[in-house]
Amino acid sequence: MDGFVRTAGERLTDVLQHADELSVLPGEADRDRPEAWIRIAVGQILLVVPPPHVSPPERRESRERQRVTLNIGDYRVTGIAHLRAGLERDVYLRATRPFLPLTEATLASADGSNAVEYEVLIVNTRWAQFLEA
Repeated sequence: MDGFVRTAGERLTDVLQHADELSVLPGEADRDRPEAWIRIAVGQILLVVPPPHVSPPERRESRERQRVTLNIGDYRVTGIAHLRAGLERDVYLRATRPFLPLTEATLASADGSNAVEYEVLIVNTRWAQFLEA
């Protein structure tokens, strides 16, 4: 689905981490019609391509970069996870942070075909099977 999400200035990753549902306006819908917005349970989302967002420098932390490859649904995703020091071996981060942003990401069919590259791709690790981390 292509559409818009209200983030109130927050990073989409942060919204996904703490919301139960997202209000999404499908790409061609009229944003002035309240009934055009649909609600999606966050737990059902496999992955998200966020809009460009530059975090303020004070929110940036030093992170370890780790290349990961995973299957999620009918897709294979490869990208770089930016993990806090000490969490390098726990890529899933399932207990506290199910949504993991990957940079320099490639999304392809499970067989590796139809690859598309994204600057950032957010994956729901609860749906993911890690192949390499």
